[in-house]
Amino acid sequence: MVTDLYVDHVPSGPQPPPPSYDELAVLVVTLRQELAEIRERLAGTQEALAQANAEIAELTARLGKNAKNSSKPPSTDGLAKPAPKSRREKTGRTPGGQPGHPGSTPALVDDPDRTVIHEPERCRRCGDGLVLAPVTAVERRQVVDVVAVSRTVTEHQLLERRCGCCGIPSRADAPAGVGAPVQYGEGVRALVRYLYGGQFLSKDRTAQAMVDLFGVRLSTGTIVASQARATATLEKTFLPRLRDLLVGADVLGPRSSAHPCPTYGPRRGRRDRP
Repeated sequence: MVTDLYVDHVPSGPQPPPPSYDELAVLVVTLRQELAEIRERLAGTQEALAQANAEIAELTARLGKNAKNSSKPPSTDGLAKPAPKSRREKTGRTPGGQPGHPGSTPALVDDPDRTVIHEPERCRRCGDGLVLAPVTAVERRQVVDVVAVSRTVTEHQLLERRCGCCGIPSRADAPAGVGAPVQYGEGVRALVRYLYGGQFLSKDRTAQAMVDLFGVRLSTGTIVASQARATATLEKTFLPRLRDLLVGADVLGPRSSAHPCPTYGPRRGRRDRP
């Protein structure tokens, strides 16, 4: 058993005398003054810290305000808008098609516009040629694509001939609808009305789409005029016929509307029928 022995080291030589009562009293007074100064500085530091925490809380509250939780306008949200939250309740189902859904996979067509036959050149096992070998199976694969469409210009030449009997020249009549030296056909007008009136493109984007897709340059005035002509035709022929059919219908399913509806002539209903 080993026992550690600790021996206090006693310095050799003369020892300093212990401090007197007066020295101890002065030391106590000095320490009390230093302690008071430290407490005073600590109180100032705590006050500054509390003020800083209050400012941080105020700034954090300002940053957290938006158009939904304060009176700030939505324009002040900028790009830092909160992420939208869905109101849909979770159903536990996985995303995508559910079991039993028929799906919408494209199907093969029976009469493709173009057929390309690919022949195997050599046997995948022995390398022998397969030019005269019998066909045992055909795997069909189809690619659906859009063929590039370009403009077509049709020129109508109205010939003029002079009569050999009376000498009067006679010129051929132009086809119906061809009344100007250069004009746009029904296909161009239909596309313009579809893009401008059906897909709600602006007149500038409609003109640009016609150039990019079909190589046809149109002015914005031509686009607006074409739409105006189509509107006039509908108002002249289609709308009166539609109104007559609606007035003469046995049952209508209109929705309530706050817009005033004009009255077109006397109303005809069941009472007018024999």
